[in-house]
Amino acid sequence: MTKKEKQYEMRKWKILDVALNHFIRYGFYGTSTRKIAEEAGISSGLMFHYFPSKLTLYESLVEIGCEKLTIDSREGESPMMFFEKQVEWFLSIATQNNFASKMFVFMGMVAINAKDVSERVAQMMKEHDVEAMSVPYIEKGQELGVIRPGDPLTLSALFYSSIQGFAETLVVKDNLKLPEKEWFLAILRNDNKE
Repeated sequence: MTKKEKQYEMRKWKILDVALNHFIRYGFYGTSTRKIAEEAGISSGLMFHYFPSKLTLYESLVEIGCEKLTIDSREGESPMMFFEKQVEWFLSIATQNNFASKMFVFMGMVAINAKDVSERVAQMMKEHDVEAMSVPYIEKGQELGVIRPGDPLTLSALFYSSIQGFAETLVVKDNLKLPEKEWFLAILRNDNKE
């Protein structure tokens, strides 16, 4: 990568980082591209060279978030091992940088407001619905008796909501210690096996 390409990438990520903070704080409609450019230390014109519109900038952040909202599974993997991997992934990125934790906050807001912002954002969120994609693992775990009984989608939502909520808390309370992975897994684990 040339020096010019490195500078381009660094500036692009600076814009994304500043925009992420603004979208979290002010929402899509309250965010000003002028203020993003100002805080990123560039002109509005230069920012639009990177992202032609506020919507393009927003959608770029959603794309980054959706890249992480994928289900990585292996054939024959046990349901609890699948969810353990989900927690391990979260705990590993939560310790890496604040951008990742802020993305959890942002994606939570996007999930609520996607339809109001753009059809493309709503479609991306629908295609990356990890709660729905995890339902077959819960159902299989319930069949095996290792995951508690109950509505599979509700259990999935509860599990991911606990991760989401903790990530949001990490953004505002950086002195928190990370929980043990078992604390999250206990939400799903069937302790009343016969």
